[in-house]
This record gives sequence, C-alpha cells and structure tokens, in this order.
Amino acid sequence: MRETIAMNIDEYRIASSKDIQELVNLINSAYRPMGSDAGWTHESDLVDGERINASQLASLLEGEGSTILLGLSKGEIVACVSVNEEAGAIYIAMLTVKPSYQNIGLGKEMLQLAEEYAENQYESTVFNLFVISERKELFDFYLRRGYKSTDITSDYPANAGVGTPKITGLKLVLLTKQLI
Repeated sequence: MRETIAMNIDEYRIASSKDIQELVNLINSAYRPMGSDAGWTHESDLVDGERINASQLASLLEGEGSTILLGLSKGEIVACVSVNEEAGAIYIAMLTVKPSYQNIGLGKEMLQLAEEYAENQYESTVFNLFVISERKELFDFYLRRGYKSTDITSDYPANAGVGTPKITGLKLVLLTKQLI
C-alpha cells in the first residue's frame, strides 16, 4: 500500500525580499515549465520566456499598495498570489501553485486568501484580474469562483518583460468579482 503524502498549506505569510529567488523559481516553473513538470495552469504553449525575474519581483515587493501572499508547506513556498491596490481598485495577479501541488484546491484557497486580504486591508468588495483570453480552463476556473467577464481587453504586454507571445493577437481579458 502506497503512503499518501499530505500536500497542503500549513503556513501563510506576506513575502519579503528574502523570498525573491524562491518565488521567481516557483512562478516561472508554474507559468513556463520545461518538459513534463507542467501542471494544468501553464501557458508555455502561448508565451515564451520568463514570467518574472528577480528585479521585477523586488519592484513588486517594494511597490506602494502591493503585497504578495505566500502559502507554505513544511517551510517551502508552494503557492503565492499578488494583491495590488491601484487608485482604489484591487487587482489580484500571479496566482501560482507549484505544479506538483495542483489539483488539490490550493489555487482556490489562495484566491480566497487574496480576496479576504483585500477586503480587510483595503475595505474592498470588488476584485479585478486579467486572464489570457486563450486560457479557457483558467478563465472557467475564475468564473466558477464568481468572477464575471467584462468587455475590457488589452493586448498582451509583450514589452513588459513577462515573456514573448508565440501567437499573434494574444489578449488579456479583465474579469471582476463583486461581493454581495
């Protein structure tokens, strides 16, 4: 009989500069994995290159109104999510779960954590996030969590240092959720 390994989050905390390299590795391995390490949330078929680098992550951590929440299992960062407040609007981004920890509910857990953080920290009841339009499975994941698609789209930010689109016309769609 095979032993079942519990893969869950046993600690939550806010990221600091000492977490940068571990976070860069986690985010890039989830968004742009190499080979068979891919989970279901990757976008390697749509975008080439790194999702984030250490300098970009340091800027996020230092930014006003920017927080990265971490989920740890036995001291290892296995999930993260970014919460950004910009001119009174809340943006949730970079929801990441280590590929070997995917499909057990940690993404839902981290998204809920981000929403609760935004509600408590900024007294916000409206949350926004962007999804690549071609990522139907991820789009559907957010719709099941109460997000609604808007008619607001933008071109993939090819000059932002977050990877190079492999397909022409790659778009981001704004999704929004309002607490009742």
